[in-house]
Amino acid sequence: MGDLMRYLDYELVHAAYKLVKDVLKVSTGDEVVITIDTAGDWNVAEATAEAATIVGAKPVIVLHQTPIGVGMATDKYLPVKTLTAILREADVWIEYNRNWLLYSTPYWKAIETGKVKYMCLVGMYSDMMVRTIGRVDLNTIYTFQRKLASITKKCKKMRITSPAGMNVEIENDPARPVLVEGEVDGPGEYMLFGQVDWAPIEDSINGVLVFDGSIWPPEELGILKTPIKLHVVEGKIKKIEGGYEAKLFEKWIKSFNDEKMLNIAHISYGCNPGAKLSGNILEDERVWGVVEWGIGSQSPTFKGKLGPASSHTDGVCLNPTVECDGELIIVNGEYVHGDLIELAMLLRTGTR
Repeated sequence: MGDLMRYLDYELVHAAYKLVKDVLKVSTGDEVVITIDTAGDWNVAEATAEAATIVGAKPVIVLHQTPIGVGMATDKYLPVKTLTAILREADVWIEYNRNWLLYSTPYWKAIETGKVKYMCLVGMYSDMMVRTIGRVDLNTIYTFQRKLASITKKCKKMRITSPAGMNVEIENDPARPVLVEGEVDGPGEYMLFGQVDWAPIEDSINGVLVFDGSIWPPEELGILKTPIKLHVVEGKIKKIEGGYEAKLFEKWIKSFNDEKMLNIAHISYGCNPGAKLSGNILEDERVWGVVEWGIGSQSPTFKGKLGPASSHTDGVCLNPTVECDGELIIVNGEYVHGDLIELAMLLRTGTR
C-alpha cells in the first residue's frame, strides 16, 4: 500500500499540474475556486491547489457536506448564498464534488455571469486523474475529438444500435454545436476531455435506449447488473422497462413530479483511452467507444430548447454501432471511420 501511495503521489502531482497549466491554462493571479464535498477525494483537491500555486494562481478549496441528489434538487442541502457569492467571483472554478453542483442554483448563477472558467470534474479520484488526464496525450486526443465532431456535425440522420437492444434514430440541427470537451478557450463551461457531445433535434429522438453500462444518479445505481430500457417518442421517455434497477430509476425520475425530467437532453461519445467502467459517471461516459445519453436538465452550451429541469442523470450504453447518413462511425464499440482509425490506434497504444 505504501508503494502504491508513493506512486500515486508522483503521478497525481503530474496530472494536477497538467490540468492546471496545459488544460485550463490558469494564469498568474487567477483566483481558482476548487469545490469538493465530503464524499470527494481530498487528495485530488489538494494536489490541484498546489499545482495552481506553482503557476502563480490563488487557489481556494471550498469543502461542504455531501448533498443528496444532483442539480437543483441539491439546493436544500447547500449553503446556496455563500457558494453563489464565491463562484460568481471566481476566475476559474474546478468542481470535484461527488454529488454535482452542476445544474444547481449556484452553478446557474455562476455561469450566467459569463466570466467564470468552469470545469466539471465531478467525482474525480486519484487513480482516475492519473489515468484520464496524466497519461493521455493532449494533442492526439484533441485532434481525434475535433475530427469526430466534424464528422458528426455533417450528419443529418443517425441510427444507433447495440447488442443489448438499443435501436434509436435521431436528426441533427447543423446550427447547433458538436462540443469537443476539454479544450479550454476563455470563460465558459468545460468538461473532461474524452467526450464529444451534442443535442440532437429533441423531437426527432425516437426508438429504444438501453443502458447496460452504468447510470447515475440516483444514488442507489452505478454499474448496472441488468439493462434499463427506455422507450422514447419525440424526445420524451414514455416507458421504462427492466428489473429492480429499472424500477429504482423510474421511481427516482417520477419523484420530481417534473415533466422535464423525461426529456432526452443530449448524446455523447466516449473516447478517453484511460477511462474504465467504475461507477463514477464522469469516467463511465468517457469509456472508449461507449454512447451516453443525458436526461433532464440541458446545459445552455448545447444551444437546445430544453433548459433547466429539477435534476439530471446520465446513462451509458456499451458496444454501440453508430451510423451516420449510411456511413459507420462506430461498430460494436470501436471507432471504424477512415478519418479516425489511425488516431484511435495512437490514443489506445500511446497512452502514457
